Amino acid sequence: MSRILITGANGFIGSFLVEEALRQNHEVYAGVRSSSNLQYLDADRSHILRLDLSDREKLKQEWEKLDIPGFDYVIHNAGATQVVDPSDFDRINNQYTQNLLESLVEAKFAPRKFILMSSLAAMGPGDAKSMLPIEPSDQPAPITHYGRSKLRVEQYLKKQQEVPYLIFRPTAVYGPRDKDFLSLFKAIQNHIEPYISSPKQQLSFIYVKDLARLLIQSAGSLVSNRTFFVSDGETYTCRQLSKISKKALAKWTFPLVIPRPLLKCIALLSEKAAQARSKTSLLNSDKYKELTSMNWACNSQETLEAFKFIPQYDLETGIASSIQWYRKNKQL
Repeated sequence: MSRILITGANGFIGSFLVEEALRQNHEVYAGVRSSSNLQYLDADRSHILRLDLSDREKLKQEWEKLDIPGFDYVIHNAGATQVVDPSDFDRINNQYTQNLLESLVEAKFAPRKFILMSSLAAMGPGDAKSMLPIEPSDQPAPITHYGRSKLRVEQYLKKQQEVPYLIFRPTAVYGPRDKDFLSLFKAIQNHIEPYISSPKQQLSFIYVKDLARLLIQSAGSLVSNRTFFVSDGETYTCRQLSKISKKALAKWTFPLVIPRPLLKCIALLSEKAAQARSKTSLLNSDKYKELTSMNWACNSQETLEAFKFIPQYDLETGIASSIQWYRKNKQL
């Protein structure tokens, strides 16, 4: 049995990481914020740690209080995807990661492997003319504040030499408990099939349970000091996503193509209104850039080969499973 620290353990992806680690009989330390909702955490089988990632000294004190020799593995899943001030992305996603790793090293708690949950956003979209999938060897060119913050923390992790690491860049992650895909399903439930500029936009996806299984599996692997894309190995168009969702929901729809200028205007107004209230906005200028990029397909063959990983869900089975969960929990 290995000891695994999972940060951001109460969130959408984090809660599934904890479930998978417990399923594989690991001893799980679930790192959460003091204000976190533990609804989806198995607190009886996990050690709940209230962590302040903004303070390296406090983190060291937390490790020193634990009656264990250290963690075998750390999966750093905590981070920000929405902020009021764009500079907060770098503080939370980059500096907090440095605080965590350096506090572990200084407290003699350095793990055998540090696994970073990054994002395909750190790479940026693929070429919109050739529409070829993004390759791991391509030059990163993130287009958002979030993506740039993820790239910077990747660069930090590659430069440090104290702890072996793995970096994973998932594509769009979906599944039970996710809120982003829920908005699409609700639109289709109401007979609206929304598109941003073109139904031909290329996308890639990974079901959250497959992602969790891969990361927990990677911890005990012999692979280290590498960066990997994560997808189900397929490329889909927006039209295919809608078709699969309509089939699972058993709904007919009216296609609604939202012009880019209109979406850009809505995004800017939404962002300004949210900032005035010191709130985050689901639709903002960064999100507009992501939504209107035509090519988010990636080649994840290296990942499948390095870990002998076979996704159990394609988009059709994953969406059907997700919708079943939303309905059971009265969210659809």
